[in-house]
Amino acid sequence: MEQKKIKIGFIGSGWARIAQAPAFSMLGDVELAAVASPTELHRQKFMKMFGMTRGFADWRDMLQCDLDLVCVTTPTYLHREMVTGVLESGKSVLCEKPFALDVADATGMVEAVAAAPGFALIDHQLRFHPAVRCMKQMIDGGEIGKVYEVRAVVNLATRNRPDMPWSWWCDAEQGGGALYAIGSHLIDLNRFLVGEISSVSCNLATSIPYRPDRTGKPCRVTSDDHFAMMMKFGASSVALGSSSLMHVTTVGAYTWFSFEVVGSHKTIRLDGAGRLWEVENDNAKVGRSLIDAPRWKLVEPMLAWDELVLQEQIRHSSLAVHGIFAVGFAFYAYRMVKALKNGEKRLHDAAGFNDGLMIQRVLQAARKSDKMQRWAKI
Repeated sequence: MEQKKIKIGFIGSGWARIAQAPAFSMLGDVELAAVASPTELHRQKFMKMFGMTRGFADWRDMLQCDLDLVCVTTPTYLHREMVTGVLESGKSVLCEKPFALDVADATGMVEAVAAAPGFALIDHQLRFHPAVRCMKQMIDGGEIGKVYEVRAVVNLATRNRPDMPWSWWCDAEQGGGALYAIGSHLIDLNRFLVGEISSVSCNLATSIPYRPDRTGKPCRVTSDDHFAMMMKFGASSVALGSSSLMHVTTVGAYTWFSFEVVGSHKTIRLDGAGRLWEVENDNAKVGRSLIDAPRWKLVEPMLAWDELVLQEQIRHSSLAVHGIFAVGFAFYAYRMVKALKNGEKRLHDAAGFNDGLMIQRVLQAARKSDKMQRWAKI
């Protein structure tokens, strides 16, 4: 008996073309069924790349198709209307982050889920990366000891050219900026691994204040292109009162990703290649040398046989060169398809819309902190 194929549609053709569609296309019993994009050139390119026959200029027309899951990968300011439309059509939805423009926007989408028959998820794919899952096991199992603090550094060169054209990403009112784009991921990672956040202190900055529009005229940038933020963990965490520090730039000269959790027994670190490292406190020998390199040891996450097969597929695909976010999405996609086949209404460990609302509250507090130049409570 032939198994039912899970039919997937895409609203937006950017990130979906780089990571989502390639990830889903590696899986059996999956059909990339339709794409909606208002730009014909982008739409046709997407369809040709993935052998699709149905493309739509208007996303509403695509919802008439027989689809099991719709991936919304459009700019943030479009999410609420599109996500609500998908849910009202009876389909499951995966919404790209940043989830919403503000808390009111996020609350509206949470309310739309209540009457929806399918599941509603956010693309915080790092939760499903094997290295992150291993980190969570090490933290929850007490292997690293008491959590002292979390440190994250993300250095990107994606926007370091002043001649890069102005877009919605440059407009804070449309949900653009480093805080929303990268900070939302880091906030979710902190919440997933350690727990809820109680307060924040944030400094937003814009190094390139103007970018050219389509005519070459300088257009003001109102969003941040780098930020520094400190967060404190609350009662619903394993590190009450401890700090999480993050520094993110999109205008650097090189690319680097590091996410560390410091414990009383050892420190663990996730890098941009998806490798997990550990260094035990005893190795320091109470030393003060700034010359000796830390003795990091590579940790190999344990995977089930089916995920080992998937991991090997990823290594031979285009996803491997895009780092932890694309690789993490492949594991996420695998779990989503499995859940849809089994008729599940929830996906364990996935970020749902309530998570999106909590992250939005942290982001709102961060903007308030930057404006008032003081700590802000969540």
